Amino acid sequence: MTDNNTNNCILQTDNLIVSRNGKILLDRINLRIERGSLTMLLGHNGSGKSVLLRTLHGLLAKTDGDINGPPAKRQKLVFQKPILLRRSARKHFRFVCPSCSDKNTEAWFAHANLAAQMDTHAHQLSGGEQQKLALIGALASQPSLLFLDEPTSHLDYESTTAIEQMIQDAHAGGTTIIMTSHNRAQAKRLAQHVLFIHAGQLLESRSADDFFHKPKDPIADNFLNHL
Repeated sequence: MTDNNTNNCILQTDNLIVSRNGKILLDRINLRIERGSLTMLLGHNGSGKSVLLRTLHGLLAKTDGDINGPPAKRQKLVFQKPILLRRSARKHFRFVCPSCSDKNTEAWFAHANLAAQMDTHAHQLSGGEQQKLALIGALASQPSLLFLDEPTSHLDYESTTAIEQMIQDAHAGGTTIIMTSHNRAQAKRLAQHVLFIHAGQLLESRSADDFFHKPKDPIADNFLNHL
């Protein structure tokens, strides 16, 4: 992966292919992500969304094609189920953000409304608290590009609202975000741009307003009718 020097483009793929055991998981994906945008990646279960996120981030190796984007140290990925160390929330955060000062650490926990849970074992936090901990751990490094794989899946309304606000704050601060979701209302609230993937193929890449008003592809239109 190499840095993309185009001023308005932070991430681009050309004929990206991923195959495993003779099965094509991503089929000639061509996409362009604008710097500072919030892009929602949509599609049915098994469509290739998570494979695409992990490939763009470098966790999965591509089979062919090109990916041009920020170096790995300028990217972060937050999973649907947070990966947390078996230690206190404070110690987990300091492990993933070793250069963060005590003052900034406290500020990040306060931002996530987790100040009272800093010394709680990370695995004893609620699902929403764990996801907020994972999110501030990613954001504290000030990434240029943030991948979010269904970060509010199975969370209650209060936790979802808090995490959406943190996402909006990060985006307002200049972070480019690519996010998956199965929540239509959430996608409409947050997205500026939509990528729709089906069976490993990118069928739509449009502004969120245009996509939610009327997708061009009938498969995408049917997806929206059942989302």
